[in-house]
Amino acid sequence: MSPKTQRRGLLQQGFLLYLGGTLLLSLQFLLQLLGSTTTELMDALGYTFYLASCLSHAACLMLSTYLIASLLIALRPGRYALWIQTLLTGLMSILCQLDAQVYAIYRFHINGFILNMVFGPGAGEVFNFDTALYLREGMLLLAIGLLSLGIYLLTSWLWRRHGRAYWGWGLGLILGATLLAHLMHIYGAFVSRPSIVRSAKLLPYYFPTTSYSLMLRLGFHSPSDLEALQRGGSGLVNYPRRPLVKEQPKQLPNILIILLDSWNKRALTPETMPATYAFAQRSQWYTDHKSASNGTRSGVYGLFFGLSCYYWEEFEASHVQPLLISRLSELGYDMRAYPSATLENPNFASVLFKQIPGLRTSTPGASSLERDRRLTEDYLSELPQRQASGRPLFSFLFFDLPHSFELPKELNQRFSPAWDFADYTRLSKDSDPTPMWNLYRNTCYQDDLLLGRIFASLQSSGALENTIVILTGDHGQEFNESGCNYWGHNSNFADPQLGVPFICHFPGQASGRIAYR
Repeated sequence: MSPKTQRRGLLQQGFLLYLGGTLLLSLQFLLQLLGSTTTELMDALGYTFYLASCLSHAACLMLSTYLIASLLIALRPGRYALWIQTLLTGLMSILCQLDAQVYAIYRFHINGFILNMVFGPGAGEVFNFDTALYLREGMLLLAIGLLSLGIYLLTSWLWRRHGRAYWGWGLGLILGATLLAHLMHIYGAFVSRPSIVRSAKLLPYYFPTTSYSLMLRLGFHSPSDLEALQRGGSGLVNYPRRPLVKEQPKQLPNILIILLDSWNKRALTPETMPATYAFAQRSQWYTDHKSASNGTRSGVYGLFFGLSCYYWEEFEASHVQPLLISRLSELGYDMRAYPSATLENPNFASVLFKQIPGLRTSTPGASSLERDRRLTEDYLSELPQRQASGRPLFSFLFFDLPHSFELPKELNQRFSPAWDFADYTRLSKDSDPTPMWNLYRNTCYQDDLLLGRIFASLQSSGALENTIVILTGDHGQEFNESGCNYWGHNSNFADPQLGVPFICHFPGQASGRIAYR
């Protein structure tokens, strides 16, 4: 067989493999829709659009695998190129499966933020997964890899039996689906048809065509008056908008800010968090407080700046600090942070606490429980020496255990039945939230033991009489309260993800529950 004939045969087999990989990925995209709440919005037009989009977008993503194989075949003909294409097909399918799981939880696709959380500083402190979950994911990804191998074997058999690549049928189907999907999206986006607009968001990095001006020129009229909103301004940070009005207080109180990551306000009960509940009863308890957002970065940023996290990049580049931190620095406060998860990812160390000398950005410990215990010990052990210095104190404590869903089995017994770990792959809109909710309550109870030690220490030493205590969460944590298959946070702006307890102890101020914001 001449090299030219060999190359032609390999290219045809590679094209068959490309078509098979496209069909596999299309099926994955279709299953993603069927497992989501978007099905409630779908109609015949929406399903037609989504099926065409699945095929065209899968073909687009898989095209890179065929192009790489074609390049290898052109350089050095051999079946190794088809094996590499099979490997790349499996990897592409696995990446899309992982993206689908991320989207099911957070309602956005894998991006730089997620990659930084996984591979950035302190990644092991941000995500904690049980070994059983790793094994289950491994089995799922292995199954996808075996399907890719099966596609290779099937397309090889088809080539040996028929000796055809089906170029015309394959290209015609892909190009037709692509044209149909983009034309339908032009219409769907113009009239804001939910079945088209919402289903398109399920596909990773899919940017179907929109053309409002073309539709208007053709005489169509949108049912809603859509106007593009453009952000004005020079891009320079003007914060604060007016100079801070300053007064020199006669006495400088100590300030203690305590944050619990992912704090669902339903957990603040005498059964789940008895020490914290008792402290809230003796303080000003804001029962309708909302976090600045549904994620850690935005929630903490909003707490300190009173602004949307939209401005994060501008503030980080301009080195603008929160007014609270700047003013406390001017007043000579001894400022310290005690974080469980790292302050470098998100980069709170730079955006919020750059003015704090010798800032502590992390806490030793192999788990969130160990780190929460360690930061409590460190805060309490350092407190007498700090008080003896005569300087006013600012302390920031950030607990992480409720966010991690990670507990030793012997500490996961108080509320049962409880999962051993948060298995998000088992969740759906019909799942019973009780086992996961009880696991969460058990983590809150363990942190409550630590908070109780802090409250008791402040009370017994008399420090509470001169300490402003602010206790809240960076954001909430949803357990499908809406019945729409929302779990965790960072996926919607309903009360379970935004509403958090907000407890303020002001020395000399009356306690009570406050129901307004």
